[in-house]
Amino acid sequence: MRRSRQSRSSGRQQGLGDLFPPGALEGEPVSRGPDSSFPLRPFADEIPRDAGVDPHVEAAETPAERLLRLGREAARMGRRGDALAAFQQLLELHPEHLAARLELAGLHERNGDLDEALDQLTEATRRLPDRSDPLIARGAFLARLKRHPEAEADLFRAIKLAPDQPDAHFELGFALWRKGLAADAAEPLRRAAALDPERAAAHHYLGESLHQVGDDAGALAALERAAALEPGNPKPFQLMGRVLDRLGRPDEAREMYRRAREAGPR
Repeated sequence: MRRSRQSRSSGRQQGLGDLFPPGALEGEPVSRGPDSSFPLRPFADEIPRDAGVDPHVEAAETPAERLLRLGREAARMGRRGDALAAFQQLLELHPEHLAARLELAGLHERNGDLDEALDQLTEATRRLPDRSDPLIARGAFLARLKRHPEAEADLFRAIKLAPDQPDAHFELGFALWRKGLAADAAEPLRRAAALDPERAAAHHYLGESLHQVGDDAGALAALERAAALEPGNPKPFQLMGRVLDRLGRPDEAREMYRRAREAGPR
């Protein structure tokens, strides 16, 4: 049975200005309306057909790189139809192009087309069964949908395929933390922080998890690291204030609350 399709317009996209000045693109001018009269294969003429390669010339952008770039630029500018066309054309040329498929899934998710997003992620896992990245992406997506058993199955499988991949451990820990299983979340978050010491979010949510299970000394150490990595983020300072209050250190707690206020938006 076909799943129901959910559609809504995304409010998260921002126009970043016109990246294509007049005369920069060849061909007939298109309407200024969004996707108005856009050709079905908008980038076909831009793919170079010359087979010859000059070894003395720096390697040019490949057709796949160009389509990926054009799709990403169109997505940033809020030109959804253009972005869809670029990613779909790239996948016609290279069906196993993971970056294009993940970009296409993200585009569908931001637009509320969750069935289409899941279809793309599932196709990525089917075409690349020995890669951890598609499983991580689908697991994180399913976790956002609160389809926890499926999400955890994907993320555990990704960890089995690539035990030293920090993204898999982080997404599993984050999913478990959001599910309310702080004790279970702490270990994968600890592993993610060890594998990627510069990932502030891993240290922050490890601190959250440890605080929730009563390990305030461990929480404080993790939160201090998160705050050092992201001094403009008020959340680690705020939580450090609560931890220090519970440890009976009110003066230090007040200092953390003050730093949280300073780090917050002006």
